Formats: sequence, C-alpha cells, structure tokens
Amino acid sequence: MRAPQDAGPSAGRAVRDGWVAVAVTTLARGALTLLVGLLLWSQLPVVLGWETTVVMSGSMAPAVVAGDVVVVRPVTGTPQVGRVLLVDDPDRPGAARLHRLTAIEDGGLRLQGDANADPDTSLVAPSAVHGAGVLRVPFVGLPVVWAAGQRWLPLAAAAGALVALVAAAGWHRAPAPCGTGTGAPVPARPRRPGRHATPSTRRTPLVRRTVVTGVLVATCPLLLTPPTSAGATFSASTTDPGNSITMDSVLAWGCIDESAAPAARFYALRETTGTTAYNTGTVSVPGRTNKGNGTYRGGVVLGAAGPDCGYGPVAAVTLDGATGWISTARSSAAPDVFTTQVWFRTSAPGGRLFGVNSQETGAGQYDRHVYMTDAGALVFGVYRGTYHTVSSPAGTSYADGRWHLVTATLGSTGMRLYVDGQEVAANAAQTTGEPMAGSFWRFGGGELGLWPDKPTNPWFSGSLSSAAVFDRTLTAAEVARQYRPVR
Repeated sequence: MRAPQDAGPSAGRAVRDGWVAVAVTTLARGALTLLVGLLLWSQLPVVLGWETTVVMSGSMAPAVVAGDVVVVRPVTGTPQVGRVLLVDDPDRPGAARLHRLTAIEDGGLRLQGDANADPDTSLVAPSAVHGAGVLRVPFVGLPVVWAAGQRWLPLAAAAGALVALVAAAGWHRAPAPCGTGTGAPVPARPRRPGRHATPSTRRTPLVRRTVVTGVLVATCPLLLTPPTSAGATFSASTTDPGNSITMDSVLAWGCIDESAAPAARFYALRETTGTTAYNTGTVSVPGRTNKGNGTYRGGVVLGAAGPDCGYGPVAAVTLDGATGWISTARSSAAPDVFTTQVWFRTSAPGGRLFGVNSQETGAGQYDRHVYMTDAGALVFGVYRGTYHTVSSPAGTSYADGRWHLVTATLGSTGMRLYVDGQEVAANAAQTTGEPMAGSFWRFGGGELGLWPDKPTNPWFSGSLSSAAVFDRTLTAAEVARQYRPVR
C-alpha cells in the first residue's frame, strides 16, 4: 500500500500557481513599473540641464499640490506673465518658491500662488528666476514632504507598502513540470551522446525580487535628494473652500507650522516697506477689503532678522519699546475659544506681547493678553469679574536675547500657557473672558491697568515674527509640533 503524500507543499504551490496569484503579481509589478517610471521621468530632465523641485506647500493648488515634483526649464529674456516660475524665495534666504507670475513691476516680478487670495508681498528680482515649470510628476515627492514635516507614520506606511509590493511582485510561481502526480521528481530525459546539459535560464522568484528591489534602491535616492524643494507662504483665503482645510502646507506658517487647521489670522511680519502687516489666514472681515490685515504703528523697524525655522531664517519686525505696535482689523466679538501665538526675542524684560482691545487705537477694554514681567516671566491673563492669570515658573527669564515661541489658549479645557512648545502653566477652571462687542488683536503694546505683576513698561522692546490667531483651542500635541528649535 502506498503511503499518503503530504499535501502541505502541494497546497502551497497550488495557491501560488493559481489565477489569484497571477492577478496580484501582475498588479504589483505594474505598480512598481509605474513608480520607477515616475521616478525616472522626474529626474531624467536634469540631464538636459533643467531643474526638478519637490513642492512643499499647497499655495499652488489645485494645479500643483504638496508632494508633486515639478520639472523646471530655464527661461531666457523676460518671463511671460502667467507662467509658473521657480525663484529664490525673497523672504527666506536659501529657499525656493514656486508661484505664478502675475505682473512685471518696476521693482521686480510680482508672483502669486493660485490658492492665495492676494499676491506675494515681496517682489522677486529677474536674476532670482531659476526657470518656468513645464512638467508635473504627481505625488512622488510626498516622502520628502513627510520627512521635512517629521511625519514618520505616513513615511513608515509608504515604506511598508513598498516592501509589500516587492513581495507581491514575486508571489506567483509558474507551475511545476507535469510528472507522475506523486510528487516524485520528474526523470530527466536521456541525453544523446555528445550533447551537454544546458543550464536553465529561468529566474527564480528570489532573483526577480532582488532585481526589483535593486532598481528601487537605485532610483529612490533620486527622489529623496532632489536639487531643490519649493514652498511659500500659503494664504488659505481661497475661492475653493475645500482647499482651506485639506491642503498640506509644511512651510505654510514659517516658524509656526500649520497643525490640524489653518490659522484664522496669520501675520508673517516679513514686510520690508509700507505700513500693512498682511494677513494670510482664513478670516474675511465683513465690509473690509484687506481681509483682516494689520497696521504697523509708531516705532516699528521692518525687515529685521528673524528666527531660523529649520528651512533658513525668516524676517521679523523690531519694536522700539515706546510707541511701536501692530493693530489688526476688527472681529465680531472677543472670542472665548482661541489660540494666539507669536515668536519673540528681547533682552529687555517687560511689555505686552499680545492681547485684545475693544478699540483699534484707543484704550477701551483690554483682555486676553500675554505680557512679560520685569523679571522676564510670562503671564497669560483673562478678566471675568476678577483677574485670572497663569504665569511661567519663577526663576526663568525669557528676556535672554534668544527666540522663543509663546502660545496661549482659552476654551473648554481652561487657560493654558505654552513656551517653546511646552505647557508651563494652566487654570482648567477659567474658560471665558470679559465680553466685548468688538475686538482688535494687538501685538507688541497696549494698556495693562491694574493687572497683577504688570511690567513697568507695557510696550514691548524687541523683535516679533510669525504671529497667529486660531479660532479654536490647539491641543498640547499640536503646539509641540509647531515649535522648531532655533540656533
């Protein structure tokens, strides 16, 4: 009697020989071929002397989105209005910007992102133009965007998907030669005299997987180390409401990176001329054409050196500590749910960093502010029948000549004060401030009246950059994400 055969190996071979395995392997190999083709397509133009750049922000959506690779061809003469140009970023030395040319002015080229409601505030010199975009390769730069934003989860998921594709590409195995049906080896055909055995040229699955993996390893560095990466200040005030929430703009806020939702107000404070502090947030003030822009008042010096945000230094403004401050357009009412942030640097303790006033230029009511004491500590206060304040720990002075990010939140979780991405004080019981029919956010100065531990001088003397007001309470994790250590 013949002993029963072990069905395990035969069953495994049957699965890998079946039509499901054929379909999976075919799809996986097609996906890998497409990926390699996109990678090569995005890099081959470099041989012609052209440039490729990874788009890092959503300011050119929907035509170009974050993660796309754009091929740029050099231009001769004056660029044509309407072309998408890659230029040296006028606001961030060493960085690049990809925006559309909208006008040629006496002082240079005026660019604007397709998703932005307003043109860029800084002009671009013709000599700073790298070239014009001629080809878009979609999404292959996403790993660069994720790595720049330290978003390790999608980066790891993409790596896992790549490994799975390589494995699936070698899953199908061609059927074994027909034999006796017993699993015994198929007898070799007898060789005629003088004929030598010819080795099989069939590649094993291991060899095929090795070849595919080698191609990917050889081409992926081309993507992960592109010649440039382009981003720009992103104005979420756009005619397409969908873009205001879902766009991935790693460079959107400079030193205050975008979290789960864009800021209602964002003042980069990078202007070099004029008195307007442009708002590129989502707020649109009824009856106003400036969409919540601010105004530089008194002793303000524009174009000062700002913090290094990891992508290069940004600009800032310097206030004189006597008359300099920044006002903003009016909102409907003083909010009880908000997050306000600003980067600051000073060696002179004192001053009101930000707060709400009921009048644009006068005194009136004032509340919801952060100020620095004469000892260099930071205080966040709201008024509701009495003064409610939380303070940074005693003994630490932030008037140390270094850049710091201060964040204050108010909402259902109470009052919370953060410095450099870390919570330093909180009062969970206080969730509202003084009611005001109208409110104006101010940065750098304002009245403090009888507030506890108020400084001798309420006017801030130092530099401010990247101010933002959110219409919701950011979480501790979101605030931590926004802080980038500066040198």
